[in-house]
Amino acid sequence: MPRTAALVVALATTAVAAAGCGDGTPPTEPGVVRVVAAENFWGDIAEQIGGRHVEVTSLIDSPTADPHLFESDPRAAASIAAAQLVIDNGLGYDGFVERTLKAVGGHARHVLTVGDVLGMARAGEANPHVWYDTAALPKVARAIAAELTALDPADRLAFDSGAKRFIRSLDPLLATIATMKERYAGTPVAYTERVPGYLLKAAGLVSTAPASFSQALEDGNDPSPGDAASFERAIKDHDIRVLIYNAQVADALTERLKQLADDSGVPVVGMTETMPAGTTFQAWQLRQDRELLRALGG
Repeated sequence: MPRTAALVVALATTAVAAAGCGDGTPPTEPGVVRVVAAENFWGDIAEQIGGRHVEVTSLIDSPTADPHLFESDPRAAASIAAAQLVIDNGLGYDGFVERTLKAVGGHARHVLTVGDVLGMARAGEANPHVWYDTAALPKVARAIAAELTALDPADRLAFDSGAKRFIRSLDPLLATIATMKERYAGTPVAYTERVPGYLLKAAGLVSTAPASFSQALEDGNDPSPGDAASFERAIKDHDIRVLIYNAQVADALTERLKQLADDSGVPVVGMTETMPAGTTFQAWQLRQDRELLRALGG
């Protein structure tokens, strides 16, 4: 048995024991749905929609962790084993969830994969950072409400209301993106990773960074010398208005690009994959959108 598979099975065995053998035990409280989200931003959205009728556990919740490198552990496996609803991103971003679900077995649980909700391919070329696609989030919110209703029909009105409230709360984000598009459509920018790809597209901004450069960093590899040189030249020659970097994953190359941008007078904006502690999804995204808007004007 491959080492990774053996580890998942071992974790699953521990998880099933911790979760009461995974036999479909009822909620801790009547009318409370146990939700496990792979990432804390999906967990926050589920909590906003479900309110007091959900108990949410988010597995990836540190703004300093690299989600691409996350692997299941006994805590994560036990949480998934006991969940009634599991929410994962899909698109190759959090494959540990699917592996753990297969390993823990047990009671039937609902699984909502955001990439599937949006009708996107499970893996491959699709940019997995779909939470930066603000216009697509209402569809996700309604899907979460539908899953919660299926598990707790008595609280359908609360879930519907929560989804509508969340969707309305996206208006400031959409307005900020519309302002960016109105003022700066066609402006060249560059990102070290594809984290804000959907945001840039919605705002009409043009990413000029070599696609192979960003893909290499996401995959944990070193970009080619040619791609790195091309990126540095674009900064030095002011061929881009703003440099956007993944503030969650720092390495020597990223730091060099940031320093080069500072020295060249090119504004730098950091964006993260995981939601920082002590905030909400909307506040996090709005802060980043406004920082980008200011940088474009600077």
